[in-house]
Amino acid sequence: MAFAREPQTIPRDASIDLCAFSNDPLLLRMDMATYSYYSTLSDIRDKRLLEIASRAANVNVLTRPAGKKELKKFAERRDAEAVRNVRLKYQTRQDQVAQLGTFDMQWGLKWLLSFVVLVEEPVLGVYGAERMVSITEEWMKALARADISEVSSQLPQLRDTLEIARAELPLSLALAEALPGKFNLACSLLFAGQLRSAHTDMHRPRWALADQAGSDHESEHDDADSAKAQARETIGGIVPANAECIRSRPADLRITSIDAASEDFPAYRRVCARVFDRLRLVDKEDEGQVELRFEADIASRLCVGLVVEATLHALSNGMHYIDAVTMVWPSYSPLDYVDSC
Repeated sequence: MAFAREPQTIPRDASIDLCAFSNDPLLLRMDMATYSYYSTLSDIRDKRLLEIASRAANVNVLTRPAGKKELKKFAERRDAEAVRNVRLKYQTRQDQVAQLGTFDMQWGLKWLLSFVVLVEEPVLGVYGAERMVSITEEWMKALARADISEVSSQLPQLRDTLEIARAELPLSLALAEALPGKFNLACSLLFAGQLRSAHTDMHRPRWALADQAGSDHESEHDDADSAKAQARETIGGIVPANAECIRSRPADLRITSIDAASEDFPAYRRVCARVFDRLRLVDKEDEGQVELRFEADIASRLCVGLVVEATLHALSNGMHYIDAVTMVWPSYSPLDYVDSC
């Protein structure tokens, strides 16, 4: 996120209204309000989360454009030269980041609670992600209390995003670990995909089997046959034995519906998805809906709108399956910004 306003360079001989807060550059106002909230946090982990979150507004509480002494004099508003110098420093920095784009707190928040949490700071985990949402919400309130109109005017939309993130962000993290699920793994082993080329069964790679005590070529072959037999049992009655994989490709799949388990196959639920065009942020109109199958425990954590980044395989009988899942994005993620993995 960046700031784009008409440059308001403050001449050295300009008359400075020491009390006019609205004359301060947006970056300066954001910095002051953010640092004020940062100072109230006692838990070092919460401080670290705010240091990450404030990137959404190009604010850095650790490396501020002006020093502590300068900012103290600025806050006192008695030294015209100090006020002018601080404003000039923040205006200069604001003009630099303004060259990158416009100020859009909504976009910045969505970027923070998707790309930053899931890719740049994946060590946060589920608890850290949930706590990030809470800290960010309090930060938004602090900015609004500071009468920063550029933020308060967007507050209803920001709150909507925070509520969605509170529900979807933990699901994204959990699903990225759980997917693709047993049914899709079985298809990957039997037809085509990551598992078929890298594993001899659905759970253990070749090197792990080779290290088994007393293992030899024959036992490895037996294990592979056993795994394939188990995979056939997993998909039995759903995928014909003579089916073949006719196409494989990376895809972003946006979940559109989640059906209840059928009486014929109660262990699995049908999940429909559409191939998503991340550059235009819309479903690809020239492609039909894709039907996938997942175990009930996985399907229960999926929700409409999530975008699954994976390899999509098409079978000769018209069915589809996925493997090589690299990410599960929340529904609000600005994927036009994120390069496809």
